[in-house]
Amino acid sequence: MKRWEEQGWQKEDLDKLELSFLQQIFSCQDTEGVDGTVAYAAYLNKIGVTPDTYPIYLRLLDTKNHWVVDALIGDKDPPIYFSGIHPNFYIIKDCFRAFTQARRSGIYLKSLLVYLGLLTMTYENPLEGYRVYPVSITDVNNLGKHMDETKDQMFDLNKSILLILDKIASLFDPGNPDIDEEIKKVATQANNIRGKFLDMTKSLNEAIPDLLLEKGNFAEEEIPPSS
Repeated sequence: MKRWEEQGWQKEDLDKLELSFLQQIFSCQDTEGVDGTVAYAAYLNKIGVTPDTYPIYLRLLDTKNHWVVDALIGDKDPPIYFSGIHPNFYIIKDCFRAFTQARRSGIYLKSLLVYLGLLTMTYENPLEGYRVYPVSITDVNNLGKHMDETKDQMFDLNKSILLILDKIASLFDPGNPDIDEEIKKVATQANNIRGKFLDMTKSLNEAIPDLLLEKGNFAEEEIPPSS
């Protein structure tokens, strides 16, 4: 019998206690929490993401702390960080949730590129991707808002988003009269956003509601590690 069992602890109670401490650490609300999360992220980087462990990697990406994300990704290329994982509904839903919850410029660039890499894999074949996760107009708007209008289309972030929008836009085939009306609306909006960005005489606020284009700054509320 283990010592904690001798002292009257049940394994379930101990697991809950450990989980509560981890949740406090991952909130990155103080220097000690950031230090612990950075160390944990560095450990996960050495192990490497797998189909069984990817949820905890997504959880650390969501800490909104770039020191944690840097430790998690290390020297790996962000767009292909999850290349060994087959995207599913829950992974893609988490990506769009992150886009939606954050204001424009409110997600660390490396984190954005990881999320976009997952979307690129998913919608490489647009119809198959749509079956995995049926993207909505709201999703498309919250994806498009993260493009940087101060940079051109070759900027990595813009290039990635434009490619994904192009794939989603291709869901609509004018030669197919039986296409689902919702798919048509989503594809049309994706094409609209893409077109406004690429047209130097236009602006994204002609395709995306102004409220979504309000800017944020992921670094404003970050707490740095101790060293």
